[in-house]
Amino acid sequence: MSTKHKPSTTELITLGFTTNAKISPTGDKVAFISMKPDWNKNQYERLCFINDKNEDKTYQLTRSGSVSQIEWINNDSIAILKHEANEKESGNQIYIFDNLIGEPWKVTNHKNGIKNFKLFAQGLLYLAKNPDKHEKKDRKNKFGSYVYFEHEKSASALYFVDLEKMFVYQKEKKNKTEDETKDLVKPIIELSKLLEEPLSILNYIPSKQNDAIFLNCRLRDDLVYISETSNYCIKIDPKKAIDIYLSKKKEKKDKNKKDKEEDKKEEEDLSYLGEIQKYAFPKETYVIDSSPKGTKLLISMNERDNMFYTQGDYWILDLAKWEDLVESEEIADKFVKITSELDRIPFGGKWVSDGIVFSYADGTKSKIAKTTETGKITVLDLEGYIHKMYSGFDISQSGYLCFLGNTAKKITELFVTGKSIKSSNLELKQITNHNDEVKTWDFGTIETIRWKSKDGTEIEGVLRKPSNFDPKKKYPLAFIIHGGPQSFDPESLLEYSEVLYYPSVQFANKGILTLKVNYRGSIGKGQAFLELNKDNLGVGDLWDLESAIDYLDKKGIIDTSKIGCMGWSQGGYISAFIGLHSKRFTAVSVGAGIADWYTYHICNDIPQFTTHYLSGSPFRDRELYEKTAPISKIKEAQTPMLIQHGEVDLRVPVANAKELYRGLKEMNVHVELFIYSGMGHPITKPRENRAIVHQNLNWFSHYLIGEELDLLDEKEEEN
Repeated sequence: MSTKHKPSTTELITLGFTTNAKISPTGDKVAFISMKPDWNKNQYERLCFINDKNEDKTYQLTRSGSVSQIEWINNDSIAILKHEANEKESGNQIYIFDNLIGEPWKVTNHKNGIKNFKLFAQGLLYLAKNPDKHEKKDRKNKFGSYVYFEHEKSASALYFVDLEKMFVYQKEKKNKTEDETKDLVKPIIELSKLLEEPLSILNYIPSKQNDAIFLNCRLRDDLVYISETSNYCIKIDPKKAIDIYLSKKKEKKDKNKKDKEEDKKEEEDLSYLGEIQKYAFPKETYVIDSSPKGTKLLISMNERDNMFYTQGDYWILDLAKWEDLVESEEIADKFVKITSELDRIPFGGKWVSDGIVFSYADGTKSKIAKTTETGKITVLDLEGYIHKMYSGFDISQSGYLCFLGNTAKKITELFVTGKSIKSSNLELKQITNHNDEVKTWDFGTIETIRWKSKDGTEIEGVLRKPSNFDPKKKYPLAFIIHGGPQSFDPESLLEYSEVLYYPSVQFANKGILTLKVNYRGSIGKGQAFLELNKDNLGVGDLWDLESAIDYLDKKGIIDTSKIGCMGWSQGGYISAFIGLHSKRFTAVSVGAGIADWYTYHICNDIPQFTTHYLSGSPFRDRELYEKTAPISKIKEAQTPMLIQHGEVDLRVPVANAKELYRGLKEMNVHVELFIYSGMGHPITKPRENRAIVHQNLNWFSHYLIGEELDLLDEKEEEN
């Protein structure tokens, strides 16, 4: 029997990922984005590919730039959001490929780029910053640059572009002189002018009848206003609106300068944009989708309260029946819950002709289900594949589905159904063939295990063993802890985190077990489990990890003198906590973790996290903040710590890393700190990802199996 290849860090990162996919209206084509590193440029390229089911072939559509969004216009044309590397200042712009061939048509040239777009009527809606409001030129000219902390008005703006008229406009522009082009008017209108005040537009949902747009907004861009939400409906005839706008602009250009003031008054008449109506929905209520006929809304709302640990549900509002109440607070009483039987958080809801389709985590699996308007939920048969939940899925209005899926024995592939979701047999067809590339690679083996925590709570985790695992041998153990806490680790052969942050595959090939723990507060086990770490952060997590050590020790498969732990974000916090509050760990790695809840509370961009999970403000009562802070046990520190942090992280500011580093240095505990220049909360460049994985691999190889410690070694690790 031949020995399998032990992949290196570089090989794993270079393998790349399929990040998302969109299915064509008839279901016979799938567009998807493949992300691979360009090591020379130190960036991830995101290129678009098309699979044609009828011709049984896949071909590359884009060959440059970075694609972040794809949307089918019809079965033979696609729109993409792309950033060209040679146009750094322009940001993301919309391009259209007609007939899926040739050079794309560049539709927009919005200053500073576009956030996202959606199809609407004869054109596209897109969300971007209003350049004039965003740049604040008048203020800068008078006072220079500053930020009015947490009080800056949002420059968020929603635009509509008429595609046919934009094509004509661009054609005319090419045939005119520079002076003559000044008389041309772009067929783009800003719909957000209808809002009475500047709001941060979080999302927008076009009606499938192309006569309305539903807005989910927040008072400001800052996350401190996460609860200050509002909902609106713009009723519009987009074709009429564009025609009137172009006519008004042309009239204005034809007038003399002496009519300037009168023109100004005309500009303030926004009636051509349609009508806007504010809905009296409860705070943190979001429109997710509209029904195929446009008469009902799919809504996400937390029924009990809006605490961070409270599970949301899907609801339906019949607009045709209750339209006269949408401006009344009584409207929430008319919502009909459709996920009552689930006790899970629904994600990515899409309303198609055959039902409402969504995904959810369930233990260490993730599933795609459909529900009726009465709440009858049916789990779709994905033939044993686990849906890669955070990458989403897509479904056409005709009911054809595409999704990313994996198993405990296969890495992620893209699948499309041969039949609509009406059928009990979806006839899955695999589009990508990544497993063929790695069939000789050794990933070890993975399985879900369960154990009882200190308080009797059942905890689940995903255990990776070496391929040649010997149940009579005792192995070192390294925990890998996910962020969140509202997240989870699935039972899949390879996750992004195990490529970009944590070397679980490399550990398996060095004879180290890894355990990814879905600790209390993780999703996939219901509301009661979600709130088990309220007022018990760190403490309960430590119970869950130490009880896992006890469980595996009783199995006789681990060496309890060689235990490590690593994680990012909330996982970094848990790693720091256990490193300072437990004597059972040999070494830990803290990625973007919290050292002190007080420091975190005053510096981060979501201070509500601590007030929700720790029952109040540290300015009034700091007892819980100190009890659950890693730094509170700094005087007892003895566990070596590797700290990794992004320089400009707003979610967990780098002050946490420095505080932990200074404290451990003071206590003469071995600590190393690496700060990644220009990086925020995630690390998003391939060389930096390689460095993070290398440091973790070297750190734990030293402390768990006695290899030489050389965190700065630039050579690729041995296979």
